[in-house]
Amino acid sequence: MRQQLKLVKQFHKKFKQPILDNPTLIPRDRSDNRHSLMKNEVEEYCAGVENRDLENIAKELADILYATYGTILEHGLQNHIEAIFEELHYSNMSKEYHEYKMIKGPEFHKADIKKILTKKTNPESVWPSAETVSQTTATSPDSLF
Repeated sequence: MRQQLKLVKQFHKKFKQPILDNPTLIPRDRSDNRHSLMKNEVEEYCAGVENRDLENIAKELADILYATYGTILEHGLQNHIEAIFEELHYSNMSKEYHEYKMIKGPEFHKADIKKILTKKTNPESVWPSAETVSQTTATSPDSLF
């Protein structure tokens, strides 16, 4: 996930899109924009399914991820998203089988996202600040970090 976030961060930097350093609620116009971007990509995926176009399906799945990673960066969640994903995975694994959708049974436990968002990150694992990134002039995604 980190490599993909690096690539999308490069895109955000090039096109002067927000990249926040800490978990943050963003202004309504920005969240509406992020929602619209993700919604459009999901609709394009659905069109690929309808047209039985596997190439388009693959492209749109990547576009869904691209828009999602951009939203992660804009909310400043890049240093927490892997832990959040793992926490959600453990929660999902506690669900019970039901045809087409897993359900919350007696063994279900809710993902504790708050504990991740309030946990201090290891300074060695934290991405550089926006100031550090803005001082970088290289175009390689690896050189941004």
